[in-house]
Amino acid sequence: MATTEIDVINCFHSFPMSKQVLPAGLEHQFFLNALAEYELEICELGYNDETNEFNDTISRNAVLTLGMIMYTNFLTRELSRIEKLNGFHGKDIQMTGSDGSKRITLSDLELELERVDSLLHKQKIHAFN
Repeated sequence: MATTEIDVINCFHSFPMSKQVLPAGLEHQFFLNALAEYELEICELGYNDETNEFNDTISRNAVLTLGMIMYTNFLTRELSRIEKLNGFHGKDIQMTGSDGSKRITLSDLELELERVDSLLHKQKIHAFN
């Protein structure tokens, strides 16, 4: 049975996230971005846009890598959202970044980017092989 986009999205949801629900279109775009990055770095995976599945079963490490790349896209979006809230002063509300959410999100993003880089490096075929 071929691997589907849902398999990758389930992996993506296994990482810690905010309680707000992401629109399906945004999840799909995160998936397409992750797929493009993976195929640029490693190899083509044979994804069919019409059926939303891969032509064959892809390895678990590829699913994990795609899910982690999606998660880094999510964290980048969250960091951007938090930065926009940082120091917001309105008529009836005042929000600042004093809770450290920006620092924590940036730290999480940096950690996940390192993990993704490590996974991508392990999957590359090196010249000395």
